[in-house]
Amino acid sequence: MKVILMQKVERLGEPGQQVDVADGYARNFLLPKQLAVPATPGHLKSLGQLTAQSKNREERTKRDATALAERLAAVQITLRRRASEEEAAGPGDAAAPAVPAADAPRPGEVARPARLFGSVTAQDVSQALSAQGLTVDKKQILLTEPIKTLGAHRVPVRLHTEVMADLTVTIEREA
Repeated sequence: MKVILMQKVERLGEPGQQVDVADGYARNFLLPKQLAVPATPGHLKSLGQLTAQSKNREERTKRDATALAERLAAVQITLRRRASEEEAAGPGDAAAPAVPAADAPRPGEVARPARLFGSVTAQDVSQALSAQGLTVDKKQILLTEPIKTLGAHRVPVRLHTEVMADLTVTIEREA
């Protein structure tokens, strides 16, 4: 099926391009999300107007994403979670004596942050942002894996295909 792209589609094309795609891909993905329109004679005739509308829409979403990225840069999120009381030991703790000396680090041991009972996910970060009046979908928050330790963590957020923001999330021990 021939379609005219209305927005940039990764690995497919730019706005205004006429591309040939599988029927199911066009019917089930591109057309419902308004990423493309069918390449009918009427649409081909008004291609210039369609691309201008598409570019205006794209510029507006990018401008909004950039403004949100600037606001996110100033936001500090602090979440309180239950965590283990002791700091976990690093590699080498299996070979250490069973009875540790009071407050003395064992040889070959590296202190790590205390582990959480559970984890902090993109959904938790999204809810914390919405509590501060910022709307960010959990799919835009790029956590490779859930946060499972106390401390400050850098969380990348993709607000637009060309706009990324970094968010600082601090996890503190629940009292």
